[in-house]
Order: sequence, then structure tokens, then C-alpha cells
Amino acid sequence: MRKKKVSFIVVIFAALVLSAVFWVGSVWQRIYYNPAAAEEPAPLPAKEKSILNVLILGLDGDGGRGRADTVMIVSINQNTGQLAVISVPRDARVNIPGRGPGKLNHAMTGKGEITLMKQTLEQLFGEPVHHYISTDFGGFANIIDLLGGVTIDVEKRMVHTSVNRPPIDLYPGLQRLDGRQALGYVRYRGDAAGDFGRMQRQQQFLKAVAAEVLQVQSLFKLPRLLEEAARHVRTDLSLPQVLEFGRFAVNLDLAAVEAVTLQGRGVTIGGVSYVALDEAQLEETVRRYLRWEKEDAPAPKQNREAGT
Repeated sequence: MRKKKVSFIVVIFAALVLSAVFWVGSVWQRIYYNPAAAEEPAPLPAKEKSILNVLILGLDGDGGRGRADTVMIVSINQNTGQLAVISVPRDARVNIPGRGPGKLNHAMTGKGEITLMKQTLEQLFGEPVHHYISTDFGGFANIIDLLGGVTIDVEKRMVHTSVNRPPIDLYPGLQRLDGRQALGYVRYRGDAAGDFGRMQRQQQFLKAVAAEVLQVQSLFKLPRLLEEAARHVRTDLSLPQVLEFGRFAVNLDLAAVEAVTLQGRGVTIGGVSYVALDEAQLEETVRRYLRWEKEDAPAPKQNREAGT
């Protein structure tokens, strides 16, 4: 009788596990979007297999569409366990394949343009962009609310009103931001630093969200977080790849993550304002944080014609 009872419990447990696996798989089918799936990617050279570059996009629309308001590259050195976050100005003047010189965020106007955005950045850096993760701002705010907010040390008074966006009204100090406040924090650029200050805040915020997600209590929120992600997040990372990345992240020292913001100067060409990137800093960033070369390694030249 006892053996039958144990067998029954094992069967029930196995059924629950299988149900959970199928549910996660079905959710990931809605999140996974790879416009280049029909193209079999070429195998990476041996020296690049230890480096994984993931594009992070924040879109200014809703429902997974819009232009790229936030552009970051997360580069992972799988040999050393190091990770770097590189922010690229959305107004950077770059060469968009097939279109010519233009603003970086014009390479991304919807889900179908993800491939063009990756190609643009690959040409800029001279290095592959292996995967991407994108979210629209509506999903961003909802996910933060599901996490119960995120703790940020707001460095200054931030006030901004606009007819097109929710108002920003934050006071300095360590505090818990809800989704709406968090969105205001990462989008604020009403100070002298402008877009460059905003990119630095976005890097700080990304670290804070990572710390929040990695807390044990966040596991209990996973079902609702995944359902929300299915509505607003898209990626070409497979579920096994995401699980492997999660294993890597658990052992990551967030304080040691390198954060770099590409610098540049404002230029006006044909009546349009751009950011002309600092070529010397760009090459140094590629060398140190995308190739992960040592300090004393020579910095190879790259042809990154941006039409300036």
C-alpha cells in the first residue's frame, strides 16, 4: 500500500514538472523572435567562441514596436567570467547598410528591422552581435511593478513635463521606484549631461534590476514575469541559452561589471543633429570590452565610415 502511495506521488510530481516545462516552452515561443532564422549562421572562429555580444534595445513604442530609444551591448567574456555594458548614443551618426549615413535609432523602426540594427552595429564595431533582447517602454514599466519596484539612489532632482509622455518628478536620495518612476528615471535628460547622462543612469539602472531579479523571492514572481515578458519582450536567444545565461549571472559580481558610455560631439549636417562619436574612444572600447584584449595589446584600426 505504501509503495503504491509513493508511486502515485512520484507520478503527480512528474506530471507537475512536465506541465511546468511545457508552459515555459509555450511562453518562450511567444517571446522568441528571430527574423534571420532562415539563414544558417556561419560558425564563429575559435577565438570568438568565448565572447558573446548581446544587443539590448529599449523601444519608444508599445507592443514590441518603435524606434530604439536605448541601445546597449552586453559583452560577456566566457573565459574570464567578465561582463561589460556599452551604451551607444541613439543619435550617433553611423552608416546604415543599404541606406547610408543616418542616426543609429533610424536603423530600428520595428521588429522587422532588428537584423538591420545588428548589421549597423557590427559595421560600427567591426565585431559580431550574436543576439538581441528588446522591450518596449510599456512592458518595461509593468515588469518593474511586478518585481515590486527597484531601489535606486537618485542623484539629483529630476522634473520634466511633456504632452507626449508621463511627467517625471523625482527627488534625490535612495528610494524604491515603481514602474512609472523608473521609466522617468531612465528617460530623463533634462540636465547639462543630456543624453550621455541618461545613458549612464540606464547602466546604473540595469545593474539594479539585475540585482533585483537575482533575489530568491523573485523566483515566486517568475510566472507573472514570464507572461508579461511574452507581451512586451522579444529575443532570438533560445530557452537553453537564457538558462545558461542565468547560471552565469548568479555567480556574477555586479559591482565588477564594466560600464562604458561612448562619447562624442554634437554636429549638424543637412539641418539634422547627430552625435559624431569619438573614434579614439570607440576603438579603445572595442579593443578592451568587445575583443577583451589586454592593456598592452595594439589597437587595430577599423573602417567605420559614418559619413561625417
